[in-house]
Amino acid sequence: MFFYRDDGLFRFYDVRSDGSLGSPLRSGDGYTRGWSSVVAVDLDEVGCGEDPFTLARISALEARYPSQSFTAYVYDTRSACVFEMNSGERLRTASVFKVMVMAGTLLEAQNDGRPLTPWEVGQLEPMITESANAPVRALWRSFGGSPWFSRQAEIFGLEQTDAVGDSAGVWGRTTTSAEDQVDLMRQVLLGEWGPLREPYRQVAWGLMTSVVSSQTWGVTEGVPSGWVVAQKNGFAGHITNSVGFVHEPGTTEGYAIAVLSNGWSNWTEGVAAVERIADWVSAALAH
Repeated sequence: MFFYRDDGLFRFYDVRSDGSLGSPLRSGDGYTRGWSSVVAVDLDEVGCGEDPFTLARISALEARYPSQSFTAYVYDTRSACVFEMNSGERLRTASVFKVMVMAGTLLEAQNDGRPLTPWEVGQLEPMITESANAPVRALWRSFGGSPWFSRQAEIFGLEQTDAVGDSAGVWGRTTTSAEDQVDLMRQVLLGEWGPLREPYRQVAWGLMTSVVSSQTWGVTEGVPSGWVVAQKNGFAGHITNSVGFVHEPGTTEGYAIAVLSNGWSNWTEGVAAVERIADWVSAALAH
């Protein structure tokens, strides 16, 4: 295990046998005893650079949008550095929920030892690239219905996600954290951990890099030409969200990012704010 301290919080991470950084385990306001070994790391010394979520920026954002809620989380694969804003917020997903549905569908095929069926492909393509809603329930029913949504959250270790929709609830009202959404990107697109094998992750990558142009706002903001962004946005009613992975050209590296916001009169009003946050990140990391 190792931990680092940031703004007074200790954050604990797993370290894999090859020495690479694993998934975040927990955080707290004091050292937790009982680890077999702990290494303290100063992230400034390992090249994290300036935190894009400065207090001045967050204060200005909240002053400009006092009635809205925001949270963001970023993981840079090149440095294993984490940046976060308002990490305690749990906000509704809208259509970023569909990434988990896609992941679950891919896992069903993998567990059956088969490729996706033509019908499954026909559901996933419009669901991810056009944000079609009907495939969400169609896929859920095809895999037996309740409790399939909740089971996917458990399988992918989304402990800060409260999946709804297995009963009479509306699936888009699922609440989640930005950290959970980044963890899902790291599993489904990068394979840093989690159950999906590479051929199925490649399908996810292909879908999330083929989003229709009208839905490529959000985490793409400020990303230079030549960088590739795999993304899924969530937009409905008072919800404006954007999640994805920003890939540095010529490498296998980049950063996973989730920006979530709730509380808008109409989701379109939130696009500029989400892109403002994403631009802070791209200015710091996409170079």
